[in-house]
This record gives sequence, structure tokens and C-alpha cells, in this order.
Amino acid sequence: MRSPMDEQTFLEFYKNTMLCGSNNFQLFVCKKLEAEHRITFEEQVKIDDKIDTMFFESKRDYKGIISKTTTANSFIDFYEELEFKKLYKYSVPFFFELENGKTIDDILSEKGITFFDKENFETDFVIDKSLKEAKPMALKDGDNFFIKFVLQKAYVQPETYEQIGYRYPIVIVINPTIGILEIRYDSLRYSFGEQIDREAYSKIVTACIDWIKTTINVELFCCEHTDTIKIINDNQNTDVRMYKQMMELKDGGSAELTASESADYVLPFIGELRELIDENEELFNEADEVKQILLQYLNEKEATASYPYIYVKWVKPVETQSYIVKLTFDFFNGKYTLLQHITGSCKDLGMGRMNDAIEYLSNSGSFVKGETI
Repeated sequence: MRSPMDEQTFLEFYKNTMLCGSNNFQLFVCKKLEAEHRITFEEQVKIDDKIDTMFFESKRDYKGIISKTTTANSFIDFYEELEFKKLYKYSVPFFFELENGKTIDDILSEKGITFFDKENFETDFVIDKSLKEAKPMALKDGDNFFIKFVLQKAYVQPETYEQIGYRYPIVIVINPTIGILEIRYDSLRYSFGEQIDREAYSKIVTACIDWIKTTINVELFCCEHTDTIKIINDNQNTDVRMYKQMMELKDGGSAELTASESADYVLPFIGELRELIDENEELFNEADEVKQILLQYLNEKEATASYPYIYVKWVKPVETQSYIVKLTFDFFNGKYTLLQHITGSCKDLGMGRMNDAIEYLSNSGSFVKGETI
């Protein structure tokens, strides 16, 4: 384990991490802060306000709200809990079995893993660089267990060439009711010109699997997906629909079939986009933020490659609450299934939609227990 940071440096990691997030996510966090009475926009104190409730004049200043709350020691508990419960971009699910007579509670207690206590949380001001060094922390929410690791990562700020350190949480979610365990994680940030590690995400998943097997001693099984497409298409639940799927052709090519929708999610070719940026360098340099967003997107696509997949849409009465999940089969050397949670126009950026998606895929029989890992 690394030596502790000084408090201000440690808090800057929260700020940098949050300011890396999308505007929609920052707005989501500000609404959550207000709902929990951690911030207020009213000068007059209310009965629900806390001792450390911060006053802000404008709800539109969400970057200012984020900057101030993340660098205040009294808000550490809020941001620590958020990392357990937020929406992650990726998840890799597995079926699991426990040793006879054991419960997750028993195992975590035996291994001395600390449970998060929001009311009495105290940090050790340490962020490790590898999962093997990192100290896990657990949270129980309903019947589900969450085990969180936080790693420190860095990227280069393109305008100043300054190294920006940020937090990179990885969460293992255990749902004993359906017997499924998920490894949840986000996109890594890439610096301009940085060599892409195509194994970065598979290393994260492999390290988590090793930790699960050696520390909590559960037996893991792949998610068998042979009938997934048929079950989703045949299911009478019209709230869950096939949205798009990849078809592999006999000549070695492939085609993407999209369901009838007003929005088009077909992705452009990575190489052609990079060429477009290079050919119009002066124009893109005038809009550097747009350029960086595009490059981040292209780096992400290269790191995750392209495999046969389907898109499934969860349709809600209010369209901004609907969401799409991309299921990539036989990922990471053909071993696992990857779920990519598409943000799109969905305003729900909490963990609820991730929990609902995996429960549906399990309960519907779309995923069944496969081979032992």
C-alpha cells in the first residue's frame, strides 16, 4: 500500500474525476446533492438542511458546485457512496456459487473487508495504482453486495501538458438472489498521442476474477448466451425489445441490422475519422474540446475492438428514462459477455438501470449458467 497523500491532493482527485464526467452526469450529481440536502439554493435555512449544507446562488453553476463540494472534506462520504451506486459504462457478468453453508456476509467478515459507513466514514488518504495493492471496501444495499476498489490514473491535459490525476473505481456487484456477480468499470481516459493498451480492460477483468477466486472463494461460471436473441425476440414483455444486432456474413464481412427507430446509432469507420481529423488539423485545433472528445471516442473504440453484438432497449413510458444496453458476446479472447450501458438521452445515471438489466437477462433465461471459469 502507498503512503497517504496530503488532504488537499487527495481531494483534488475527487474534483478531477468529477470534472472528467459529462455535463449530464455533473447535473445528475448536483440534483442528488440537493435531494440529500447537502447543497441548497435558498438563503434561508430549512429544517432538513445539515450543519455542512452549502449554499449556491445558481443551479446552472454545476461545475462550480462540483469543484467546491469535491474539495470539502465533509463531502467525502457523499462521493465515496456515489462510486458504489453510479452508472458504469461497462459490466462483465458471471454466475457464481458459494461454498455450502456460506453467505456473502460471512465471507466478507472473515476476510476483514471494511463495510462503508456513511455516517462515520473516515478515509486513509491512500489511492493505490494496482488492484493487487488496493484495499477493497464493501457496501450492502438491499440484498446486493458491492465491493469497490479505487485506483489512481492520470492523463495529460492537452492545453497545459499537465498530468491530471483522477480516481478510477472498479465495483464488483454480487446479487445472491439471481446468483450473478458483475464487474463494473468505466472508460479509461487517454492522452493525445498515447499508445493504446488493447489489453487494458481485459487486465481489469482478469485481476478482478483472480481476486474473487482467491479472496472470497466463489466458483464462477460464464454466461451462456446461445438463446439470448431468440428469448428477447419471443418475449411478450414489450418493454424490452431488440434494438439492433450484428450479422456476420459468409464472405467474412458483417452487417449491422437496426430496428426501426428515429435515431441512427451506426458508427463511422475509425480510420476514416482519424484521417478526417488529420486532414483538417487547423480547423479541429480551433475547437480543441471537440477534437479531444472525438479522439477519446476513437481510442475507446480501438481499445474495445468489434465483436458480434446486439443492442437491447428498455422502453419506459417517459422516453428520457428509456435506455439501451449493448451486449457483446464472446469478448476478451472469446470467454466472456460484455454489457455496455449506453447513456444516450437517458437521464437515469444511477445504478438502478444496471441492476434492472442484469435481473431481466437472468430471470428471462437470456443468460444461463455456462462453463466453469
